[in-house]
Amino acid sequence: MYSDLESDQRKREEVISSLYWSLMQNWDIPKSICDHYGFTEDYRLFHQLEELEPAEYKRKRETGEVPDILEVDARLTRTVEKVFESLCGKPPAPYLDKMNEELEKLGQIAALPDSVHDILHITPAFLVKYGIDKNASATERSCQAEKAYRALDARFVKMTGRRPYADELFASLRQRKEKTPEAKRPKQVHKPILRNSPSKGRKMGL
Repeated sequence: MYSDLESDQRKREEVISSLYWSLMQNWDIPKSICDHYGFTEDYRLFHQLEELEPAEYKRKRETGEVPDILEVDARLTRTVEKVFESLCGKPPAPYLDKMNEELEKLGQIAALPDSVHDILHITPAFLVKYGIDKNASATERSCQAEKAYRALDARFVKMTGRRPYADELFASLRQRKEKTPEAKRPKQVHKPILRNSPSKGRKMGL
């Protein structure tokens, strides 16, 4: 039904509009479009999980009966974004604004890994969508955010034709770290030098 979008402008606009409003507001994709692009299973599963009562969802999550709704939503979102951006070419400004906000948050986490705990601005759904583990070390969180930033930045280059920002941003962040005054850097804990080495075959107690 949607295999001739290149020649049928009306169908193309129908699909683009449906995907756009689903991404911007709430999932409402016609079954025919879901089936054609392979969204059907995750789309059905997301709505099924969404309809569960909170207590029932929590119980089923604890027993492993159902998957994490955030992971399902993130997977669906990434898939729909990919199709939408490939069809639309130059997405509307509100969509670009939304994605730019996400790009800025990724840059913030890369620079300040502890900002993942800012529940007012960084939601669990956002972290899941971009593969950032808030329980990982600060260095790992920063690397995860940088990887996600670079991928989204590359998408912006395709969508808008602007120059890439990633290399410049992360080069400046690394320069800033290198220029941090010695006094402000975390003090290194030095182990005491043992004047008399322990006897062979025994380990020093901690």
